Amino acid sequence: MMRRPSQRGVAVVTALLLTALSVTLVAGIFWQQQIMVRGMEGQRLRLQARLIARGALDAARLRLLESAAAQGNVTTLDGAWSVPMFESRLERFLGQEDAQGQGGALAQQIADAQASFNLRNLVAARQGGIDLYQTTAFARLLAALNLNPALAYRIAEAMAGAPLEVLQLDDLRGVPGLDGQVLARLRAFVVVLPAPTPVNVNTAPPEVLTAVANLSLAEARVLAGRRRQAHFKGLSDFAFRLNDRETLEGVDYAVTSDYFLVRSTLTLARATLHSEALVRRGGAALVWVHDD
Repeated sequence: MMRRPSQRGVAVVTALLLTALSVTLVAGIFWQQQIMVRGMEGQRLRLQARLIARGALDAARLRLLESAAAQGNVTTLDGAWSVPMFESRLERFLGQEDAQGQGGALAQQIADAQASFNLRNLVAARQGGIDLYQTTAFARLLAALNLNPALAYRIAEAMAGAPLEVLQLDDLRGVPGLDGQVLARLRAFVVVLPAPTPVNVNTAPPEVLTAVANLSLAEARVLAGRRRQAHFKGLSDFAFRLNDRETLEGVDYAVTSDYFLVRSTLTLARATLHSEALVRRGGAALVWVHDD
């Protein structure tokens, strides 16, 4: 007589426990499905962002070709290629029909890679080893940036003796004296290109001009100011406007460029894609592209 209520109580508790367990399992399944759906949605958005970014890169390559045709044998900072795109809505870039529901924006900037000092120049083209003329020029650039000029030889040694090819500035991490702060300072003034290149004196900042000619930083700034009024039409024009200053021995310079960096930031719903690409204007060839 006393066992029946107790048994009924145990049955009720057991039923409640089973119900709670079932609810927990079902909730877990729904939660896992929700995570899976969100993951698939994120992958779809990133894939879609990459496709749109590649289309924007193709548009930038076309701008470079058109600018080359318009400017001829010179590359200057007032060329059509240099006009940045600030947070342009995708509707403007893709067209109203193609961008329906995208809700994204694109920012893009093209930079002249040959306005920077190419670290590939530190390696002697024929004999291998270190190019002392270029290393001396690089030391002048470091001094203009208030960095240790002795770092030029260390970087040149790393470029010439690295077991693997140096493809970007970050590959030089570990060189004594080249810490994160120095790397951050150098990014706007140096580049690593696939082959040795001349510095474009029409686009180089004053600091880089000190690595081309025997100029102080103050004199290079004056020259850059005059350049805005009238760009250099050729090598002889640049040499003439140096007045009594001379170009540095063993350092090549030019008034045109062939390599450009295309930097883009694309936002699409919850996805944000940053990309950087190196384009060689001859044939608008894509050398490499990195995105994250």
